[in-house]
Amino acid sequence: MIAATGLRWILTLLFCALAAYGLWRALAARSHPWTARLAHALHAVMALAMFAMSWSWGMDLPGTPQVIFFSAVAVWFVLAALALPNGPEPRVRALASSLPHAVMTGAMAWMVAAMSSGMSMGASGAAQAHDMPGTDMSAPGALATMTLSGTGDRWSAGLLALVLLALALWWLAKGFDTGRVLPRTTGGASSGGAAHAAWDVGCHGLMALGMAMMFVVMG
Repeated sequence: MIAATGLRWILTLLFCALAAYGLWRALAARSHPWTARLAHALHAVMALAMFAMSWSWGMDLPGTPQVIFFSAVAVWFVLAALALPNGPEPRVRALASSLPHAVMTGAMAWMVAAMSSGMSMGASGAAQAHDMPGTDMSAPGALATMTLSGTGDRWSAGLLALVLLALALWWLAKGFDTGRVLPRTTGGASSGGAAHAAWDVGCHGLMALGMAMMFVVMG
């Protein structure tokens, strides 16, 4: 999807590192609730999907199963916050914490659907696809091998990019604030939990930032 070699490799390294971290947290955090470990695993899957999208062969992967999967994950984040026990955390606060993750996975489903639509149009002929609303193949040397040409799709991609950028800045700021108080945290267990919380939030921010860059390239 990304034609610029440097940007493609930067995003590849970013998404692979995030996938490895998410998988490690899913397997290592045995004392955490199963919902938290599942959330880490889902973030790892999403990072791997974003890594695949950075390369041209990623557009050959079936799109419909991905759209269904990530749409279901977005719904799961909301339902899990409402229906499953959250300990002392109020349900409203749990829902507010889950909504950004639902937005990210929903944006992921939209991106896959847009790419699949562009690939279907490309199969029917590049000249015809260039004149139709949706996506078209960009000129050699552009940042992306496929960009959106429909006005509605461009506006949607731009809006999602802004939302994801806002989430990225919020998460990264929160992660830095959490990490900054670590030296004042007493106790090994509490310090370790705070460190993991800082890394978790920071990784969410990096994921949102990488996705925002992908949407900007698409637009």
